[in-house]
Amino acid sequence: MIRLRKCPSAASVSATLLCIASFYCAASEYRHALRQRQLDVPVTIVLLLIAAFFLFVEPIPQPQSYHNFADRRRCVCRCGGGRGRGRGMPSMMFLPPNYHGSGDKSKPNAGIVLPNFGDTASNIVILLGGLSGVVSLVALDLMETEKNGVGIDRTPSEEWQLSVCLPLFFAATVVVSIGSTYYHWNPNDATLVFDRLPMTVAFAAIFCYMLDEYLPAQDGNTFESSIGQDMLIPLTITGIVSVVYWSWTDDLRLYAVVAIFPMFLMLFLVLFCSPPRHGGTVQQVLGLILYSAAKISEDRDHEVFNLTGKRVSGHSLKHILAGLAPIAIAHMVLVRNS
Repeated sequence: MIRLRKCPSAASVSATLLCIASFYCAASEYRHALRQRQLDVPVTIVLLLIAAFFLFVEPIPQPQSYHNFADRRRCVCRCGGGRGRGRGMPSMMFLPPNYHGSGDKSKPNAGIVLPNFGDTASNIVILLGGLSGVVSLVALDLMETEKNGVGIDRTPSEEWQLSVCLPLFFAATVVVSIGSTYYHWNPNDATLVFDRLPMTVAFAAIFCYMLDEYLPAQDGNTFESSIGQDMLIPLTITGIVSVVYWSWTDDLRLYAVVAIFPMFLMLFLVLFCSPPRHGGTVQQVLGLILYSAAKISEDRDHEVFNLTGKRVSGHSLKHILAGLAPIAIAHMVLVRNS
């Protein structure tokens, strides 16, 4: 629950002003570019909103109820557990979370137990999303090589997008599937760290890609780095720090900014900025819609579980929708304009 402060402390005011001043000093070379695109005012408003968030919102602890997911069924996988014609074939059986054995010696409980099966197994879609992106990048390289007949001819910006930014996004998505599986195997604050760390890297990568697409280098200078290129490392470090800060202080405010604000800013870029240089607006919008739907499903975990007759929970559906988002981005890679 978010609680507001009536009056921010002097220390928080000083720290916030110092951060804003440091940002403006570090980004001084971009102020002219932002002013040319009439983005200086929106960026200032965003910074003020973030500052107000830290000044007037109390530290947000991680609710322990977050780990109480709707679908806690366990799946027991056995080999050779069948009878008759099915004897010797693998079998699967779902058990309620409070099941501790039948007590019947004729029905052994030996087998591989997968806890929280729905939320654990649904990470396969996120894994496929990341791998589809890797495949799309390799396929694009092959298509460009075949088309040109010699080496791949790309501008520095295109090379950065296809060799640094998007590979980082898809690789982070693969790691998210592993970290999320590890977390859902035993949900608690300690394992949640491994779920959120790669997510912040994926957020930073796709956000910087969008910045580079919609806010390229000025004056047609293909050798000048863009805002997105220069912000990738700082935003990646900020994302990692936000998770470490939360794990040490139990304060989610910085992580909330890292996880939520880029989504709104990317929507702003799509709606109000010039079209992306290499196309793919439809896929980008689809990715944002899928991720938004995933967040709604996560928030309605128990309701979705009951609505589907306790077959699929909202959190499992979140994994499925979130895994489809990078597939949309992978398709964008294949149809992008050179």
